[in-house]
Amino acid sequence: MTGGGVVLKLLREDSTGEMELSGTRSELLILVRDLRIGQGEIDMAKISDPSPYGRSLSRIEIRKASGNLRISSSGDGESLEVEGGLESLALLADNIDGFALEADQDDHLHVDYFPEHDYLADGSESLVVCIEGDAPELS
Repeated sequence: MTGGGVVLKLLREDSTGEMELSGTRSELLILVRDLRIGQGEIDMAKISDPSPYGRSLSRIEIRKASGNLRISSSGDGESLEVEGGLESLALLADNIDGFALEADQDDHLHVDYFPEHDYLADGSESLVVCIEGDAPELS
């Protein structure tokens, strides 16, 4: 497992499919590293009361595959699977990297599929990325 000591949070509302990933800037940059190498599994902090979301997911699994990136919930419902070609994974990594380094605390990043998207595959689930806490930026 990669990402030891990471306490990212991943919340999901099953009725809408909406998901929110939050963590400190440093934690988001660990996710960026795993996206760039095209593999990894990061355990998430389990949230007992994920309101307004329905539940808390326990891990993110990143796998290299061919083609555009697909973001989806796993069959067991406990993890988020991020799977795609290295180029697509790198584009998502670049977006999260820029967001983690430059965004204000109140900002958030939407990762949503639309026709002719640069790196997301049709059917990818929507993800909102948020910065949490006041951790210093990595240099």
